Amino acid sequence: MSFKTLLFLVVCNLTAFVSCKTMQMASSSGASTYEPIEVFGDKIYQDSIATALLFPQNSPLEYPIIALNSGEVLTMSFDDLRGDGGYYSYTIYHCNSDWTLSDLNQFDYLGGFTNDDFDDYRFAFNTLQDYTQYRVAFPNNRMHLKLSGNYVFVVYANGDENDVVLTKRFMVYENGPLIVTPELLTPTINRYRYTHQRLRFTVDYSSLPNLSPMTDLEIVVLQNGRWDNALKNLEPTFIRNEELIYDYADQSLFRAGREFRYVDFRNFTFLADRITRITKDDTTNYVHIQRDEFRRDQQYRYWKDLNGRYLIGRFGGLTQMDADYAWVNFSLRVKEPLDSAEVFVFGGFTDWEIQEKMKMNFNPIKQMYEASVYLKQGLYNYEYVVKNTAKDELDSDIFEGNYWQTENDYLILVYHRPFGGRFQKLINYQLINSRVL
Repeated sequence: MSFKTLLFLVVCNLTAFVSCKTMQMASSSGASTYEPIEVFGDKIYQDSIATALLFPQNSPLEYPIIALNSGEVLTMSFDDLRGDGGYYSYTIYHCNSDWTLSDLNQFDYLGGFTNDDFDDYRFAFNTLQDYTQYRVAFPNNRMHLKLSGNYVFVVYANGDENDVVLTKRFMVYENGPLIVTPELLTPTINRYRYTHQRLRFTVDYSSLPNLSPMTDLEIVVLQNGRWDNALKNLEPTFIRNEELIYDYADQSLFRAGREFRYVDFRNFTFLADRITRITKDDTTNYVHIQRDEFRRDQQYRYWKDLNGRYLIGRFGGLTQMDADYAWVNFSLRVKEPLDSAEVFVFGGFTDWEIQEKMKMNFNPIKQMYEASVYLKQGLYNYEYVVKNTAKDELDSDIFEGNYWQTENDYLILVYHRPFGGRFQKLINYQLINSRVL
């Protein structure tokens, strides 16, 4: 390698590292009102971008997590609703367990290029909404991952890494020998017995003889892949024969929730369950959902849901490119508006975050909260959450309730940072389901 080539790589490395540490956001309008990203999340930053998906290849309902060096591939896609396309590129950053940037630079964890362009783009056909879909599968022969851990996939426009369009999280784990054994138990505290689910688990670290378990390991537990209510900073209740025991009465509790509400508008030619009317004009489709009711005091009833996720496509469609968009009208019957509170439609398609476009308005004549949301054809799970404007708290109990029988996924993530280590590895991953345990 020549001196000039070496110098070029060093400069590129330094530039990528500085850009990674000082990444800026473009506003949704495309204007340059920049703010630093401190914690990365699943987020779209421009109004013209929609339906950002990241999942294991050919498995759209699985969580975005793959094994290191396994040959497994993730698919990333998004739609540009301007229809005429644009110039988009992507890069990938390594993060800590809290989704802040790790102390690594990109050459430590990426093989091949550190940036690449979206050269697979397709135009919608037979749709009222024009859009261009961009897609990439990775790891690929131009970019691959060398380390395990948390990662964020960053899409930016016009070759400018500061003009960020969207960010999506994913994880890469090591298929290591560490053993995680979970159990789902009835809460021991009476007031939680019928509304919460308690997770007990053990971590056998005997295969890692040099491990200092109290300082080197970090455990994170997710319910249905959500990070907004994740259990973090869990310490073992005790250690026994190279085995960590996590057996809490209260700290490993999750609100059980209930099976998610759903809307299925994969076909515009007939009315699926819970669809009352489908109309369209020259430019737009409109889907009207059966009015939703208050569920907190209703008797629990099980149905197979998607645990808050969603599936894009239409019945009989050849690809996602003939799936159209529609204004979907949600309504929730409530006699009077809530005091000091706002109501939102909420689920995986909102990235498990409060979004202003999902906010519902109270209609005093109809005595209901209403919202119209622009969505791509598919099957969606959702619920209604309340944001207390005085306390800035989020609550799904008011309209949905909690039932211990509810079916939920739980993901146990085991991170490892040895003494003096510069980053956290994800050395184990365990997925369990509450109806299976």
